[in-house]
Amino acid sequence: MSEKIELKEKILAVDQNVRELWDAMEPDQQKSLKSEFFILNRYISSAKGAKRQEQEHFVLTVNEYFNKNWAVLQKHPKLLWLLLCMCSYNGDKKFYHEWMGFKKKTGNSKKSKLLMEIYPSKKEDECDLLANLMSDKELIELAVEHGMEESVVKKSIK
Repeated sequence: MSEKIELKEKILAVDQNVRELWDAMEPDQQKSLKSEFFILNRYISSAKGAKRQEQEHFVLTVNEYFNKNWAVLQKHPKLLWLLLCMCSYNGDKKFYHEWMGFKKKTGNSKKSKLLMEIYPSKKEDECDLLANLMSDKELIELAVEHGMEESVVKKSIK
């Protein structure tokens, strides 16, 4: 039986874009990795303490490359590993990836409700995530660009 590869080592391999890891693994290690793709998704999606640009990179790339068409892609584990490695920021920097758990529904924030008005086709959780990433100033600028009155927007998010 082969040596177990720890989860933190797999996360580091994603950060360093080690695509060859899948081929270097023994079959039982590959089987273990297949069962951890969902967990890796939740970790890689966040980069605690990183710059905003880096945090946004992880959220967007994991959603765009790894999460899309999950039902079809889960039948191709090597491809999933390669897609996860594509989410690496630049391949030479490691990040602290914290578990991105599911939040309980507590109602939408004022910022999130405003974003749902601006983007009616977006899902509620996408607006919640965007509301958490945007500053009040950025949200006001966005709302004004979409034809809303600045004074009304400021009152609605306070």
